[in-house]
Amino acid sequence: MLRKKAAVLLGAVIISIGAAASAQAEEYTEALKAEAVTEAESSAEQETELLQDEEAAKAEETEAARIPEVIVVQIEDGEPVEIANTAGLAIAAVSVEPGEEEGTVDVTMAEKNGITYEFKKVNCADMQDPQLVMDGAFAYITYTGLASGKERSVGQTGELEYEKPAELFAVDEVYIRAESDSDSEIVGVINRGDAIEVLGETSTHYKVKKDDVVGYSVRKCISEDEQDAIAAVQAEEAAREAIRQAEAAAAAQRAAAQSSSKKEVKRQKFDDCDGSGHGYYLITYSDGSTGIQEY
Repeated sequence: MLRKKAAVLLGAVIISIGAAASAQAEEYTEALKAEAVTEAESSAEQETELLQDEEAAKAEETEAARIPEVIVVQIEDGEPVEIANTAGLAIAAVSVEPGEEEGTVDVTMAEKNGITYEFKKVNCADMQDPQLVMDGAFAYITYTGLASGKERSVGQTGELEYEKPAELFAVDEVYIRAESDSDSEIVGVINRGDAIEVLGETSTHYKVKKDDVVGYSVRKCISEDEQDAIAAVQAEEAAREAIRQAEAAAAAQRAAAQSSSKKEVKRQKFDDCDGSGHGYYLITYSDGSTGIQEY
């Protein structure tokens, strides 16, 4: 009886060990399968990333090929003007119309995506080494003037309205004009060092508000950095003080020169009436001035 029970128990143990080993083997097999799946997924992701990188590189090459290095502006009855496209804009078409001023044209450049850049009163005949550049939100045609030899630029038309007003600072005294044009009516003045509420901008002017006056002031007189305005005010004060000192020194030199060159031409004696023997001389000098010397 005892041997039978032992045999039964031993069989149960063997079955249990066999079941555990089978479970471990199955778990190991599942782990191998999971690892293989993970490796396959990782490999697939890497292949996808490589394909995406290749497609992106091809897209960049295609985009670069669409961007002309030189933009040709054809003037009626004139030689074409070549403008270096340093802005990297994908200009696909250029149109030219007569400008408001004699000898100028209005140039419109259009990208393939529909964005246009319009430049007014462009004097193509005065351009040397013209370039198309971007500065902030605006495009500019910059060049060296043949007549003046100075660097010049024509900014694109249009106005950018800010979502929120910005605070900028005047580095010089500047007019507020009714329009973004240097010949427009003057409607106000901003003093050097003033903080300015700015509502928007064009390629040449900021749209500003001072008290109840809204208008346009040239960009070159306004800075985003308050320290620029503080430095400008200090420089103005230092310049005024230098002028005052120079004027005072010049006045002192003139007085000294006059004093050294004038001569006594007449002397009148006036005795005190009390018989003390004291009195004074009234002296007349060559420059017409007079003086008193007591005795």
